[in-house]
Amino acid sequence: MAGPNESSGPPVFVMGTPRSGTTLTARILSNHSRIFIPAETHFFDDIYARRRQLGDPADAAAMRRIAERLSTLYLRQHEGQFRKQFGGLLEDPDEIIRRMGPCRDYRDVMTRFMGMQMREAGKVRWGNQVPRDLFNVTDILTFYPDAKVVVCVRDVRDFLLSYSGMKNVVPASYRARQRRLYHPAVAALLWRASVRRIPAIRRQVDPGNIMVIRYEDLVGDPRVVVEALCGMIGEAFEPAMLEVSENNSSDGKRRENASGIFGSSVGRWRRGLPPEHAWIGQMVAGRDLRALGYEPQAIAVRRIRVVLLLVAIPFALLRGLLANRAKQASLLPYLAKRLAPLFSTSRQPS
Repeated sequence: MAGPNESSGPPVFVMGTPRSGTTLTARILSNHSRIFIPAETHFFDDIYARRRQLGDPADAAAMRRIAERLSTLYLRQHEGQFRKQFGGLLEDPDEIIRRMGPCRDYRDVMTRFMGMQMREAGKVRWGNQVPRDLFNVTDILTFYPDAKVVVCVRDVRDFLLSYSGMKNVVPASYRARQRRLYHPAVAALLWRASVRRIPAIRRQVDPGNIMVIRYEDLVGDPRVVVEALCGMIGEAFEPAMLEVSENNSSDGKRRENASGIFGSSVGRWRRGLPPEHAWIGQMVAGRDLRALGYEPQAIAVRRIRVVLLLVAIPFALLRGLLANRAKQASLLPYLAKRLAPLFSTSRQPS
């Protein structure tokens, strides 16, 4: 018999290259009368990757450590406002333990943690939205073999512009860190590593359980894309899904319109991205750009600026590693998962 926190259908995992519309896609799905998707949890990188330190959930002391970490999970992802939506539910480890009930393993932990929130929100099926879960699909499928997987992608040049603008949307205390994280070559490598995970994911996931969505297609014809998405996850399309109140734009501007889904950010790199950054993005990711249907363009650059950016790559990589060190359970496995796709020779499916 299903427990009170059990989902009425396979969980839906939304992932993709950074700044590719994963948040928009999750908000669209969350507008469905049956589906609950919270803010980014990073469960696999934040909780599951620490399972050796945290211990066996069947042990009361270990479960207490897990619950304490769950109670601050959204704070670590800059999602404190989401945490407040549930009052004290997500702030009290004892209440989390009581609501979740006994957990035999980490699959139980995730299922019951998500189900607890789903039930509180009055929904019957849950999903999860974490862009870098692209690198956790093996673990996801071990937990949920029938999971529905949504992969979002976007033109690397618009991604670079959006990623460089992240300092406009993160809390003030994180802005200096965000500035240190951005370098066009390093960011383009991050995009390429993410994109090169897609062929492997297609091999792992049943063809009927995966959909790749280009951001440009989603904002260009939302209804067509969302109806296809609903067909893949096995839910009826609801027009209210397109009534998204706000987009997660990195330019720091709020836009208000009937649907909240706008395409003005498509191709904005031509106006807002330094040409040297766009040129480097194309150089790093050209093959993968073409495979996904994006065309590299001739770009006039100042060579000295390109040279200076290329010389700075090792220092930018070190800055990024140091900035992320505190957020990773174990740095070497984290790097191995993310760097391995860069050396993949797999071509993207058409």
